[in-house]
Amino acid sequence: MKILINMEICRKTIFSFTLTLFYVLLTSLVCAHGPIHESIIRLTKEIEASPDSAGLYLQRGQFYQIDEDFDKAFADFTKARDLAPGFDIIDLHFAKLFAANNYPSSALIYVNQYLSNQSENLNGLMSRAAIYTQLGQDSLAVLDFEYAIAQARNPVPEYYLDISKAVLAADSTNFDDAIKWLQKGEQTIGFNIVLRSYSIDLAVLQKDYNQAFTYIDQILEKMKRKEKWLIKKAEIYEIANRPKEAYATYNETLQSIKQLPRHTRGTRTVTELQAKASLKLIELKNYR
Repeated sequence: MKILINMEICRKTIFSFTLTLFYVLLTSLVCAHGPIHESIIRLTKEIEASPDSAGLYLQRGQFYQIDEDFDKAFADFTKARDLAPGFDIIDLHFAKLFAANNYPSSALIYVNQYLSNQSENLNGLMSRAAIYTQLGQDSLAVLDFEYAIAQARNPVPEYYLDISKAVLAADSTNFDDAIKWLQKGEQTIGFNIVLRSYSIDLAVLQKDYNQAFTYIDQILEKMKRKEKWLIKKAEIYEIANRPKEAYATYNETLQSIKQLPRHTRGTRTVTELQAKASLKLIELKNYR
């Protein structure tokens, strides 16, 4: 049951990240032109002046999508399609719109149409992979992620994170390939905290606690701020039923926090870590 739940989280995380990339791009437009509604008003005026511009309708539709107005976004994308039937990118925007509103079957039709003309487009492949995860077709998602990564000139860590999660979603026992993709990511990009952190999670899921500790120790060697990772290490000691080591590591966390500048110790995050470590020391004191 725990693994099934983890697989479902993988699917949602993969799809969520792909949408996040899309919204980051749109957010840059928002920052350039003001809040979303102001951008919509501006584009509406531009459309009134140039009613045959497919590009303007496409832009406004994207802002309507950010504003979570499905009907208006759909109407604008449809108008853009009417004005420019050969404008392939519109199919990709339709796909993202339907996927974001939990209509993955419709989204798949549109993204397949886009990829029929742009078969090696990275954005299209990553989008279809995320849609496949929505549909529970994880093996197909892995194929698209793998092909997309091969096309990427400057792959980002999240590509390798997504394919690793898709591998496990397709086969909950295939930890070897899931970890290999994380390692391949670090071989390509270099040491990366996102990939290394997920490697820790997979090691714990396999109950390979010594490997998890190795990963954490490698992180601790590189980090000036150690309190977060010491807490994580202590928690894994608890999961591994090694209370003495957990106690010692929570104590090490407190000592690490004491070495921080006063203004840093006073932040909410550090205060919470300190409180957590202190409470755990009380809880584990019998194992000192």
